[in-house]
Amino acid sequence: MWPGSNPPSGPPPMGPGPGGPPWAPPPARPSRAGPSAGWYTLPIVFALVAVVGMAVMLALFWDDSEAASGPSEVGDARSGVSVELTEGRGYFLYVRDGASTPRSCTVRVGDASGPVRLTTKNSWAESDHQSYRYVGSFEAPVSGQAKLTCGGVSGPLLVTPDDTIHAYLGLSVLVAVLLGVLAILAFVFLLVRRGNARRASASASVPGPYPY
Repeated sequence: MWPGSNPPSGPPPMGPGPGGPPWAPPPARPSRAGPSAGWYTLPIVFALVAVVGMAVMLALFWDDSEAASGPSEVGDARSGVSVELTEGRGYFLYVRDGASTPRSCTVRVGDASGPVRLTTKNSWAESDHQSYRYVGSFEAPVSGQAKLTCGGVSGPLLVTPDDTIHAYLGLSVLVAVLLGVLAILAFVFLLVRRGNARRASASASVPGPYPY
């Protein structure tokens, strides 16, 4: 210290503190292993709906499908068409191209006979028959071998069972197949996601070098 100089005020400067362990980031928190197991109920539900829905449709409409697969019959409109009827089932009527539309039709079974009401029910499902055109539908009032006659039209008359149920069953099969495909895709998707998540979690848990 030089003569006449004032001593420095304040505490003397401090040197570096004692050395400590190098800083390291906290360990990474393990990530979730993808979608939870509960998500697997989704493809299971899809598969169950497909199977149960198809089974219910077949159970409810099997008899209708059998009746709709019955034979078609052709005969003279005035003398009558011999046709096997099932009570409550629908039937389509066709006449030759260019022929007039029947005004009324009558069903005779044995000695009993009665009129049938012509409608256009399920006309969207009528089939194409060469040289014939659709003119109406009716519901069978009785079961058994019957004679169908129609007035207001001459020439051949074609009678076929109403097979609309086949369109509904076909749609049910299509929906069941789509649900089955969705179930498979969902199951594969969940397996892939969970596999990728497990691999990512395993990679994150391996300690790596940290800078000092």
